[in-house]
Amino acid sequence: MVRVRAPILHRRRLARQDPQGAPKPTVIDVAQKAGVSSATVSRVLNGKASVTAETRELVLGAVRKLGFHPNTMAQGLRKGQSNTIALLVGDIEQTHFSSLTNHIQSTLEQSGVDLLLYNLGHSEDRLINFLPRAVTMRLKGVVLALSDDVSKAVLPLLDHLRENGLLVVAVGQNLNRYKIPSIVHEERAAAHTAVRYLLSQERRKIAYVGRIKGSSVGTERFRGYKAALSQPSDLFDPNLVWDVAFRYAAGRDAVARALQQGLHFDGIQAGSDELAMGALAALYDRGLNVPKDVAVIGFGGLEMGAYTCPSLTSMSSHPDIAAEHLRAILRGVDRGEAPLALTTVQRKLIRRQSA
Repeated sequence: MVRVRAPILHRRRLARQDPQGAPKPTVIDVAQKAGVSSATVSRVLNGKASVTAETRELVLGAVRKLGFHPNTMAQGLRKGQSNTIALLVGDIEQTHFSSLTNHIQSTLEQSGVDLLLYNLGHSEDRLINFLPRAVTMRLKGVVLALSDDVSKAVLPLLDHLRENGLLVVAVGQNLNRYKIPSIVHEERAAAHTAVRYLLSQERRKIAYVGRIKGSSVGTERFRGYKAALSQPSDLFDPNLVWDVAFRYAAGRDAVARALQQGLHFDGIQAGSDELAMGALAALYDRGLNVPKDVAVIGFGGLEMGAYTCPSLTSMSSHPDIAAEHLRAILRGVDRGEAPLALTTVQRKLIRRQSA
């Protein structure tokens, strides 16, 4: 039996077909449409300056008409590095991280950058296991979106990435002391603003519920809370500080436990909106009125907070702005510019019914 092989050109054409069978346009097709060489098309797509504005418009017009999409992974591998950024998130189940992932993916996609998502689940072992592989994966860079403290065991691994030409950026906590460009919300000032707002409503027994130990972000929020209660008179009560995980159930259980112990408080500053919503459930179960008996403020400005009963007062979050700052860093690095050491995003008080 003789096995007949398809001609090489035909097999290549088949490889460029989409799932529906229609041939995908190639660089050669774009070049023919624009009346230029394939090398010129490559220079335009790679952003090279050695192309006239007229030629650039001809090529981009042909790209639009043909619906051509360059293979960004292949482009990167020809340079010895892919065009993929790994996003390492602390816990994808937390709404903050899922929202941040969504904004970063859509924003980088507009710049032709692919995203590799890796959920750490608050596990440093996962982080330590992943980082050495980033170089062999030929990644363009690694984005650390963590609330957990970064230990000394991780630092040499991050140095190794940078020594091999990978960009390392932190989104969420300030790591510029380790020479890592960081994009952060101003957590301490935001917590201070929220607590001062509660104090302005004559609240004097204000509790804090949220993760503190082991969380860089949580620690900053707690420090803002404590500082606000320390001036002008000392209203800080360590019995009203409940260090728990960023989970709905943790917020509910912490507040329920405090009420069972007979602790008295007329305000709650929560370290996240999830915790605040859990607190609302515990107060409701106990028959307390919010905000008459206890005022509650969350952190994160989640959309669902507008639909709780009562609606949740919160400190805003801006993952879209953080994503835009990340894209700006990537563009700058591609142009040979050094990224800013620290970029700060301000939070605002979203006033609703709970406070």
